Amino acid sequence: MEKNPTKTLSAFKAPSILDPKDVLNSTEEQQLDATLTRLAREVFLRRLLIKPFFQDKDSQRSGFLSMSRFKQIFDNFKLTCSDAEYALINKRFQAKAANEINYCEFDHVLRQYAGDNKAF
Repeated sequence: MEKNPTKTLSAFKAPSILDPKDVLNSTEEQQLDATLTRLAREVFLRRLLIKPFFQDKDSQRSGFLSMSRFKQIFDNFKLTCSDAEYALINKRFQAKAANEINYCEFDHVLRQYAGDNKAF
């Protein structure tokens, strides 16, 4: 601004919490939104804290879990998802490997959807 004081800046657009990296198309975003809304409602109504269970299965404390462990935790809580919904979650929250989930980011987004975004 000091070099060009008459320059007008464009408005800041915050990245979407649903898909900040733009890995999903619009149809997939809508499906993931519906899935996360449904899961967040169940988590909120049943007052579930799922992050400690993710952390318990993460022996290396990396913040990542394999998809099979992720599904196992969902089964333990009786949170149902179809294979297509798991595929969307995997695509959006994929970690370093193709079959790893970044559960920290997943938990953060799910809390936003549940309206329970205080840090624990």
